[in-house]
Amino acid sequence: MKGKVVICILLVLALFSIPAAADAGSSLSFPEEGSAADDGNSDIPLIESPVMLNGENNYGYLHVNSVQINLKNTDADIIVSYDIDQWMAFLVSIFGTEDLKKRVLGVLQYPDVGYTNQVITFQYLDVKRAVLHITNAALDNQDNSYWYRAHTFGCTIPNLYFLIYDSDVRSFTNVKEMSRGIEYFKS
Repeated sequence: MKGKVVICILLVLALFSIPAAADAGSSLSFPEEGSAADDGNSDIPLIESPVMLNGENNYGYLHVNSVQINLKNTDADIIVSYDIDQWMAFLVSIFGTEDLKKRVLGVLQYPDVGYTNQVITFQYLDVKRAVLHITNAALDNQDNSYWYRAHTFGCTIPNLYFLIYDSDVRSFTNVKEMSRGIEYFKS
């Protein structure tokens, strides 16, 4: 009986080492030119970046490709596109998505420090993409304008997009910190 346990443990360890042994390191797959920021649901192209090659877009086992923030009044819908290693995807399928949720929130650094009225809801989560809704992501200036505050992310975001009412798109590359924020007007 003891021998069977040892064999099972060795088989599991061998299973987890297969992806690393096959390429002698972690791999980072890049989207093809013209791929959308949210896996086909947007017309925003992804741009390959040196940040992706240097690993500055990593937050633990997440390799962040892009973040798209759709602003509407004070709320935001955020789409995070990322890759994870195959062995980690296997662990997520076995143990669930709680750690993956924590990693995504770590990348986004939400809720903002000092803002207790922000409510974060995961609308979709898998091993390639997360969709979140954040209430009170921006401040209402009470003059028909809103302010998305200065923000620091948990890692460098290679492609950051702000969509304001589906008509105004602002794009940034290699962003770790937004020191000024974004102002936009009520629809």
